[in-house]
Amino acid sequence: MKYCSNCGKEVDDNAYVCPNCGCKIDGQKSGGSLSTLSIVGFIFAFVIPVVGLILSIIAHNNAKRDGDEKSRGFSKAGIIISACLIAFIVIIYIGVFACAIAAASAI
Repeated sequence: MKYCSNCGKEVDDNAYVCPNCGCKIDGQKSGGSLSTLSIVGFIFAFVIPVVGLILSIIAHNNAKRDGDEKSRGFSKAGIIISACLIAFIVIIYIGVFACAIAAASAI
């Protein structure tokens, strides 16, 4: 069962309008559990950022399609963390490469 975000009353899963207050029912899934793919994408964001980015993007698209805002937000966090870590790794590699070129040219 879902609950109305306005009045908090329980409504049918198929309801588009709350029978109690008349407000539109948002598309959130009932139960409030996160999708497995969004959790895996979030974890991989820290371990293998490229894989985490791909999985989080897929989870985000699935959650958007299903109207699952909780999983969508969690997968969005995985996307942001993955992108930041990938950028950080690229900056480190550029710095190491620049140092290696500077050291080679000093010889």
